[in-house]
Amino acid sequence: MSNKRKLVLSSVLLFVIVYLSFGAWIAHDTRIILKEAMSQDANRKYMNSSAFESINPIERGMTADSFKYNQSSHHIGIVLPLHYFAGSKVYVTQKYENDNFAFKEPVQLTLKLKSGKWYATKVSIQP
Repeated sequence: MSNKRKLVLSSVLLFVIVYLSFGAWIAHDTRIILKEAMSQDANRKYMNSSAFESINPIERGMTADSFKYNQSSHHIGIVLPLHYFAGSKVYVTQKYENDNFAFKEPVQLTLKLKSGKWYATKVSIQP
């Protein structure tokens, strides 16, 4: 195998590894974003107000004001990030189920890298 071919294969392999590593980082932060957005006192360093209002059940008018988030009732499916390193489109399904309230929905998030964290700028949920 020639040196040129080895260089090309090494470059492609390096790109794939970096791309998958970014995808794992995005998936991790996506889970944090969804958990934070479900709680009433969300940490806004992960999302803007519009994203919070699009995810939070109380803000969406889905529950009574007495809703208390229980992390063990919240299940997040496989996160599929499609990214271009500084921004990302993420597709994921989330499910929340307790004695009084339940839903399952596909979520599409638009994320951007901000201060070393993935930050949700736009959310689309298909009921």
